[in-house]
Amino acid sequence: MTNNIKETIIDKVLRFSGIGIIGGLLGAWGGADGTSKAWRRVGLTILYTAYALFKFRSIWALSIGLIFIPLTFGYGVPDSTDSGSTLGKFYYNLFKKFKNQHLLTDILTRGTIALLCMLCVIVAPIINGYWLKYILFSLLTILTFITISYRNLGTFEFKGKNLSISEILTWSITTFCIYKIMNI
Repeated sequence: MTNNIKETIIDKVLRFSGIGIIGGLLGAWGGADGTSKAWRRVGLTILYTAYALFKFRSIWALSIGLIFIPLTFGYGVPDSTDSGSTLGKFYYNLFKKFKNQHLLTDILTRGTIALLCMLCVIVAPIINGYWLKYILFSLLTILTFITISYRNLGTFEFKGKNLSISEILTWSITTFCIYKIMNI
């Protein structure tokens, strides 16, 4: 009996982390130099929407495909090497008089994108009724974006490309959270 419980827990951890790693790789690959942003924008949209359709077997699950919209928002902050994204420029100009202008811009730009992504998966608790789970995993996703996603945690090489550790962590955690929101 104890072995069955351990095997079930191990199986779930592997499944949850597996889909997280796939999402993390798609997100980080889409952010790497010399790769198409479509890996993140389209790849993650397909991953999340296909899983929602499989899980819920409802036409309403297609609404998760709206996640494509916030995935197209850049989170670049204007500086000497980058003209910044539209959202980044908005927050950067909003905080012109603040000492920590760049940090505040990073936090709010990425937090806004995370919030919008999580609003795109709100159909899950509407269908399955698990609102507390939705709120908790949405908060974890937003917290991940505002604490990890903009940090330079280094890179690692994967298939000839340098992938950002902060991006693979951000998108792995986000994918894991979305997967958990959809599951009972």
